Amino acid sequence: MLYELQSTRRPSGGTHILRHIQQQLKHLSPAERKVAEAILADPETAVHSTTARLAVRAGVSNPMISRLSQSLGCDSFPDLKVKLARSLASNRPQLTEAVTSGDSTETYLGKRIAANLSALEFLQRELNPAAVEEAVQLLARAHDIAIFGMGGSAPIAQDAHHKLFRLGKPISCYSDNLMQRMAAAAAGKNTAVLVISFTGRTRALLEAVEIAKASGAKIIGISEPHSPLAQMADLNLTSAAELEDTTTYVPMSSRIVILTIIDILVTGLALELGPDVDTLLLRIKNSLEGTKLQP
Repeated sequence: MLYELQSTRRPSGGTHILRHIQQQLKHLSPAERKVAEAILADPETAVHSTTARLAVRAGVSNPMISRLSQSLGCDSFPDLKVKLARSLASNRPQLTEAVTSGDSTETYLGKRIAANLSALEFLQRELNPAAVEEAVQLLARAHDIAIFGMGGSAPIAQDAHHKLFRLGKPISCYSDNLMQRMAAAAAGKNTAVLVISFTGRTRALLEAVEIAKASGAKIIGISEPHSPLAQMADLNLTSAAELEDTTTYVPMSSRIVILTIIDILVTGLALELGPDVDTLLLRIKNSLEGTKLQP
């Protein structure tokens, strides 16, 4: 295999860092654990602390702060503080554990809407326009486009197919892994493969992507930024999976994010392809005349 699943000691994203620290407590040395517990007890203060101040709070030596940062997969204590700041800014409780037993309809309705709005705010902060432009150019240059998605990502892949086929390029969509592998083997240097995965860690999907890369296809991932899929892709856009635990329940906020990214890519591709798309879209719209019952 050309890919390797990352170590579990590597945080999967900036907004995951607090949960990552909690998960790694049992793996840390006693001194590292003191620092980690000091951070978890008051992450807001840790964000604004110097190495010396945090060391005093935790009752350890200054070098232990850097050692913990590296144990958590961060380059340095400043890098850890950046991830902590993002974690606090992302308002994780609202996005994941907001709804509780006993919430009224009015309460959980408001919480879910607020969570999705927060996810879109996250996307607005994190989505790089230059990366979107590069993705649009890859799709525009491609002779044909294949879309891969499995599990919870399969319906989203179907939605992408529903939108993209209207733009006049040969489009295919595969949720069955055997079909993905065959399509990947049949791909060529003029094929763009859009791979949608919340976590980017599904082994069967990664194997299909590996085949597509060996065939010369360009890979556009929509996935968690630090995932194996993101590493394999020619270009990756965030799936916002770091906003919620996608292994616990079917993602909601991250699904909204990916659907929005697809809308953005389709809009950009339509603009890139020019006026002929308008003519095609009008022809498709006219083909639907008479298919609806009149009011």
